[in-house]
Parts: sequence; structure tokens; C-alpha cells
Amino acid sequence: MTDFKAINAFLSDYLFSSGRLDFPSENDRIRYPRGIHCYVYCPICGAKTSTEIIKGTRRFKSWQCDHLSSSSPLDLFMLASGIKDTSEAIRRVEELRSGKSVPFEEKHPLNPYRDDKSESLRMMNLELVEEVFSNRDGNLTGIYLKKRGIDFRLLPETIRSDIAYTPRLEQISQATGKVFHVSGVIFRNRYHDEVSYTLRKTDKGFYVSNGFRVLQIGKILPFGLAGTIDSKIVAIAEGSFDSLSLYAVGLPAVSISGVANARKAPLYLSSCCTDVVLALDNDEAGMEATAELGEILKESKRNFHILRIEEGKDVNEWIQINPKSLEDAVNKIFRRLK
Repeated sequence: MTDFKAINAFLSDYLFSSGRLDFPSENDRIRYPRGIHCYVYCPICGAKTSTEIIKGTRRFKSWQCDHLSSSSPLDLFMLASGIKDTSEAIRRVEELRSGKSVPFEEKHPLNPYRDDKSESLRMMNLELVEEVFSNRDGNLTGIYLKKRGIDFRLLPETIRSDIAYTPRLEQISQATGKVFHVSGVIFRNRYHDEVSYTLRKTDKGFYVSNGFRVLQIGKILPFGLAGTIDSKIVAIAEGSFDSLSLYAVGLPAVSISGVANARKAPLYLSSCCTDVVLALDNDEAGMEATAELGEILKESKRNFHILRIEEGKDVNEWIQINPKSLEDAVNKIFRRLK
């Protein structure tokens, strides 16, 4: 009987020790071999993915982009090596473990999303998403955001123009070339001249809370910058829905797409920003990132204030549970800064 746990554990360690994994931050690189939750960039599509401990060990699954129909180092090994048969892949891994083989030949580069063919597919996917924005239905977007406690009409026009809901987005897998479709709300992310998209998946019009939830199309960039250019007070939030929730109560906010990108947050603040409100999630990772960002902001001579999540685990849950409470908390910060 094949011990897939041992095979995946071996490949997970191998990918790390051979330097084949890219990490969003040095902190993630340090946490990975220690058996602590962290993030890695998918070697196939470049999206930031959360690591998962392999049951019974302290080693990680290093790659789990569900939208590419893969979830383990063995899947990565097969795609990167051009192997379609699982038994052949297992044989090759056993040869590798015994020192008789090399896992990734030059003809199957580890990062195929960087080659010409994959770059072409990436551009096609970006064009397919942009078509959604060209033909977007504002009413449909507003109806969905209402389910998340957000009044679309209260958002600045610069922010409304970067949100679109689609019941059917066509995309092409950069790993397999196969077409797939997904529904959800799309956020257009901007930083300088770069543009990317993040889709938060829905099923029959409702938010998906587990499994494949997020489709990253292009680089991981911040969302919400357009509304903060002239703001003296700017909030930093983890997710795009958190950013929208703060905009809905009058506080300009930037989403950093998760705590792994916390160190990048100061780069997104304009020169006129004097006060930063940290509104990260109410969990261990969020609190750690808040403390880390606080120290960074102190060094940059910027004032910072912490928005304590009073209800729910994040700002978006808070606005769904008690919008008046969130608005009062934000107004309290505004009054303190006058």
C-alpha cells in the first residue's frame, strides 16, 4: 500500500531544502520548517496559498491551489515533471528518495507560469475579467454586497468602479490549459501602473466559506488605494470586504490581502496620510500582524490607532452583525483625531 503521507512529506521537505519554494515574506520562510502556519507562492500560477500541516507530521503540504485541481506536493511534482500517471510519479519519487533521480528536468520548468505560453494565458485571463467590468451590472453587484452588510451606494465612485459581480467568469487554468467557470464578486486591485484581480467565489449567490474560495488573477496587489489618495486618515484591513465595510462607514481603507502582506502596508500610504487605523482580523495572526505593523509605523513616524473588533472575527462580520456599532467605533476615532 502506497504511503502518500510519507511521499508528500518527503516532497514538501525537498521543495523547501532545494530552494524551490517562494515565500511572500522572510517571516513565512522562517515559519515553514518550524511547522507553523505560513504562506507560499504557488509554483504553478504564482498565487499566494496557505500551507497545511500533513496529518501525523509537522511537515507541510506546500501547495494547494484548488482552482488548479491540485492540493499536494505530489500533484505539483506531476505537473512540473509532465507526468500524468500517478504510479509513474510514485516510482520517480521513490527513485528520488533513494538518490537515483532528479525531480524536475529542464524541459519541465518549475515555474511554467513564467514562460511564453503561460504568460499568454495569463493575459487572456486578464482580458476575460476586464470584459466583465466593461459589461458589469451595478444592480447585481449591489444586491450581492447587501448580503455582506455593505451598501453599494455609500461607497466612493472610485471604489465602486473597481467592484463587479459575475455569475459566470470564464478562466483558463495555467497548469492544464482547460477552461473553467466560476461565479463571485471581483475586485480590481491597483498599485502604480499595475492591475490585477481577485475573485471571491459564491455558490448560488452566497459566499463560499471553505474549500476553493479565492481566485487570484495576476499579481497580489492592494485593493482600495484609489479612495485614499487625499486622505489623512487611512485604515489597513486584511480582506477586500473588510475594506469595503470601512468605506461604507466613512473610513477610507486599503486591503492588503492577508496578514502575510502586512509589511508592505506602509508602501501603500500616500504622503498626506498622517494617521493609520489598523483594522486587522480578530485572530492570533491578525493580532501578531497588528503588533508588527505598529512597530513599523512607529519607525516611520506615523501615528497609528487600533480598531478593536468588537463583534465577529473581522470588520465585515462586524458590519453584518451590528453596523451601528462599527460606525460608532469609527466615529470615535475621528473625534479623537480632531
